Amino acid sequence: MRIKLPTMNWILSIFSKLIPPILYPSLRTILIKTLQVGPLPNHVGFIMDGNRRFSRSAGLPVHDGHRAGFEALKRVLELLLRLEVPNVTVYAFAIGNFKRSTEEVNQLMDLARTKLVQICEKGQLLDKHGIRVVVIGRKDLLPPDIKESVCKVEEMTANNKRGCLNVAFPYSSQEEMANAMYKTVQDSITHRIPSSSIDIDTIDQNMYTSHSPPLDILIRTSGVSRLSDFLLWQTTLTVAAVAAAVTPEKAKH
Repeated sequence: MRIKLPTMNWILSIFSKLIPPILYPSLRTILIKTLQVGPLPNHVGFIMDGNRRFSRSAGLPVHDGHRAGFEALKRVLELLLRLEVPNVTVYAFAIGNFKRSTEEVNQLMDLARTKLVQICEKGQLLDKHGIRVVVIGRKDLLPPDIKESVCKVEEMTANNKRGCLNVAFPYSSQEEMANAMYKTVQDSITHRIPSSSIDIDTIDQNMYTSHSPPLDILIRTSGVSRLSDFLLWQTTLTVAAVAAAVTPEKAKH
């Protein structure tokens, strides 16, 4: 099931014309309190798309678009924390992104370094909400210093039990499924598990997201409806929502 949201920008533009900017914080608080009254999803996934398109349309360097995209992601995560949505999975970097230009990949890695350091320095927000950070994907492909920072963030938040922020970095759903199959076969050999007892649940236990509940909602920005090799195994019963605006534009609201 897919929900198209083509009028979101129009709605936001109407609100921005009718409501003075000074009232935005109060309105945001009221909206959050209102949303908290109703049923909330237990697990939300995000494909934060559109950074490069935003850069081109704004006449900015690509790395400025990626930086703006990270700021948009930060605001979204803060909103979800305030709403008390316990589990979030974010598509931060695809394995296929390593095929981009060396300059762009290096800029993305530099941005990751900066943001991981910020998380380490300001981890009290995650501790306050009891959120654990888990980086899922091929961490062995990351530069050594970034792998070290990833381990530090995971260790720092390991005792937080109320929720989980999964950061897919670098990630491929096809690679995840292949890895789960490999681990399942290895376990069956090591522990002499009969092949007849292997089922979907067995494989599911070897997925990167086995510690998280089923994905309720998947949101992708920029109007693109592709899954782009993200959580293909986990989206069987997921509601997908496609928002028209590119990621950095969302951060303005």
